[in-house]
Amino acid sequence: MSTAEARTRPAWKVWAVVAVLVVVVAGLLHAWRNTNVLTGDRLCGDLVSAEKVDAVLPGSGRLDAEGDGLDDDLTDTRCRVEKSSVALGSGESQLTVRLWGVRGYDPLAFESEPYPTGASYFTGEVTGGVNAYKAWVMLPEKCWTDRPVVAEFNITEPAADRTAFAALATDTARTIAARTKCGDLPEKPGTLISPRSDAARPVSEGRVCGLDGLTVAGQVPAGTKVLEEGQQAPADLWFCKLTLDDETTDFVRGDGFMKYTATRDPLLIDALRKFPGTEKGRAPDGREAEIVDRGVGFILPCADGGPLYLAVESGQQYLEASKRHPDLPKRDAYVAPFTKAAAKTFGCAAPTG
Repeated sequence: MSTAEARTRPAWKVWAVVAVLVVVVAGLLHAWRNTNVLTGDRLCGDLVSAEKVDAVLPGSGRLDAEGDGLDDDLTDTRCRVEKSSVALGSGESQLTVRLWGVRGYDPLAFESEPYPTGASYFTGEVTGGVNAYKAWVMLPEKCWTDRPVVAEFNITEPAADRTAFAALATDTARTIAARTKCGDLPEKPGTLISPRSDAARPVSEGRVCGLDGLTVAGQVPAGTKVLEEGQQAPADLWFCKLTLDDETTDFVRGDGFMKYTATRDPLLIDALRKFPGTEKGRAPDGREAEIVDRGVGFILPCADGGPLYLAVESGQQYLEASKRHPDLPKRDAYVAPFTKAAAKTFGCAAPTG
């Protein structure tokens, strides 16, 4: 086309070309800012799957990450992923990942998150837990430093799918273990062990928390209704919390009256044994056992199968009730009945000889 012809081109054609270019640029900008079309497959030094993060963080938007991958000191590793969009009504959600060294019983402690009775758990080839806002996976023992190492995942908005959240956590832990050549983990976790229900329910006398022979008779203030919540027993990773249905404050009530833990998961048992405070002693039923950190819990040897870890923790409701009711049993009085009932339900008879 000659210069003269270009000069005589109708103005509307020029503006049409400009309009097309604007639409194309706007489309590319929209795709960049509101979708992951131009995002890499993995984030944070290739530790985290962009596809799996996108499935966990709610809404639509672009993923932006901060984090360079594994640190020389494994437990200094940090990663943050943000999903954001400029679309009307869209907010921001974040995922943070960190590796941290734990005491052997930290993943089983009631003061930690995800909250034991309300979380779902998976054991077997990979061990971990997940609730609406947090997930954790324990790395293989060869990955541990001076203490067991856990990969922890936190999100700012609730995950719509716990299975997807558990898959994200497992995939990341698998990548970390492969990168450091300290163990093999599967691509996906096993079946999640969920709570029996979303709400606390009245206890069944003689079968409290689903444990054969466990009772609250004489163990709680007279006339007080008792509720329970947690997983179905037995399970490789199990928790139960007892709550008094009384007039205590939300904080005190939330901490509960008495809280129980049990696990036969081999990796968690190894983590408990690694804790410096674990030593030989005797369980409440008289059998030889390993006492964890001066009485946090104890590891029972079983006649059949692997050992069984049990722990009892009193809550704020117990402390308040014991002040108002001086005749309430001492905390230790709750341990022996639980041990007997749990050992029976979990099939942990004392070894002979």
